[in-house]
Amino acid sequence: MDDTDLPVTISMRSISDYFICSICMCSMKETHMTKCGHRYCVKCIQEWVDRRHKCPCCNTQLDKDQLIKDHQYDSLIGAILKEKEKSEETYFESLIYSSSGENCIKMEDIKLSPIEAVFKNHLKDNLGAHEKCLQTLKKQLHTRLKKLEQEAQSAREELKTQGLFQTDLDQEKGKIDNNFTNHKAELEKEFESCSQLIAQAYDKHLTEHIPKLSVLPVKITINVLPKDLKISDVVFAPTDRTKPRVIGAVEGAMSANKDKLVKWPDDVQFILFGPFAKCNQHETEKVVQEVLQNGVTYPDVTVLDSQSMPVLHQSMSPGSEIVIFGEVKFESDLPKKCFAGLYIKEEDQIVDYFICQSCNFKWICRSCMEVCHKGHVIQPYIMNFHPSWACCYCPKNKKCIIRE
Repeated sequence: MDDTDLPVTISMRSISDYFICSICMCSMKETHMTKCGHRYCVKCIQEWVDRRHKCPCCNTQLDKDQLIKDHQYDSLIGAILKEKEKSEETYFESLIYSSSGENCIKMEDIKLSPIEAVFKNHLKDNLGAHEKCLQTLKKQLHTRLKKLEQEAQSAREELKTQGLFQTDLDQEKGKIDNNFTNHKAELEKEFESCSQLIAQAYDKHLTEHIPKLSVLPVKITINVLPKDLKISDVVFAPTDRTKPRVIGAVEGAMSANKDKLVKWPDDVQFILFGPFAKCNQHETEKVVQEVLQNGVTYPDVTVLDSQSMPVLHQSMSPGSEIVIFGEVKFESDLPKKCFAGLYIKEEDQIVDYFICQSCNFKWICRSCMEVCHKGHVIQPYIMNFHPSWACCYCPKNKKCIIRE
């Protein structure tokens, strides 16, 4: 087996510095090499040579035509960064599954849930930044310890030149070793303290920014049962109470459809269906009748108090459905009235007018269009008009049924 087939890993810290342009201190882009063997970003080295005519690293005299594009080095950087990204993916996915107890699954068989995917995306940036800070501290500790050891070794070598007796020499060496050991312990203790501070800061950040599920808003559907009307994507905050939030959602949806809510009886009841308890309209009506009238219980079906907070009190799940049961009335449920009888001079009213091709006249209000000219050939005439008088030509042409 070739050595390249071995499952070895290489620390990015040991090679990442070689990918940094020493002019801009960023990862090299479109790498160019000088005749003296140093590499830089193309824009960085061209601008440098234009101004100073020498290599930034060794001061060798340079001209722009002596720069060589290093295609292979760019490919090497790209390949290594790609492998780094794959390793990061595996690392973060292994963190997710180790936290959930899934330790026996092969990484290639992992399929993240939507929650895990969101977690991983935020975890990469967040954990990566804190871990990088910790690794920088570790590198600084390693550099400081190495320097401390060199200083201790130099002090030992200096003792040999002082002509001390062996007893005195051993005693002085012992002092140097004790100082080194104590100083090393202090540095390692300082590193542990800094590491704990980073961990505490990260823990505080997560505590403040990752809310518990019980305080997150929930998106549900509202089903106005007698009307066969469903309003999707209604957001319930944890402190939202059933009746005010439901009425607000229904009013908003129906106003957008130009069919205002006009009656909400006090005896309207609210029934919560969990995500897996939802069914078609006919079955829903049957379940509601049995629950309200016969006291039958169904799994994941709950009668809500009008002032309860479903998210907090009933742990309402996303995808649930609140069914409204009662004689809720909208403008479309009221008897139709011709605008000629509804006009109020002091109000700025808006009316849609139509043309009836079958009757061959126009300026017909919506109510007359829907009732008096039902089945006729109709076309829109003027929408969102602001009339200054009780305008509708249907009663004028003695075609109005709803005014009789």
